[in-house]
Amino acid sequence: MSLFRRSVDDSDTIRPSLLQDGFLALGCLILGIGLLRMDAEDFEGAMLVAAFVLVGAVVIMAAHLPGCTGIWLDGEGFLVREMYRSERYRWSEVGPFMVRRRMLGLGVDFSYMPTGETVPVMRSLPRGLGDSGWKIALRMNGRRERAVGTGN
Repeated sequence: MSLFRRSVDDSDTIRPSLLQDGFLALGCLILGIGLLRMDAEDFEGAMLVAAFVLVGAVVIMAAHLPGCTGIWLDGEGFLVREMYRSERYRWSEVGPFMVRRRMLGLGVDFSYMPTGETVPVMRSLPRGLGDSGWKIALRMNGRRERAVGTGN
């Protein structure tokens, strides 16, 4: 159970990109249907691969179920929720958000030092969110500066 309590006036949420995930799921659907229509002699494992790709399309779109994936911001911190995990961070425990180049695009990283620890750990925000990495980093840094009161 999460300690995150959303207030009525707090509407600052970053959701996954429906357009990006929709195109990815559509590609999986087209590939899966194409594999199902192949003759069994042409490709021995076509049915297994088609089933895997079609289930993948469903999982991709399941990220858009309410409360399933996203970042919810409030005055005390933010909650990062992905389909299989959820983690709460306080503004006082995170450093500035930085955009970093990854193998497949850009990612938003931040340093995280929980209370009582001495060495910070680098964490990343989920990929595939509705805005560009630059806009998300700017938005997160703005919320952090308002909450902590630093000019970093």
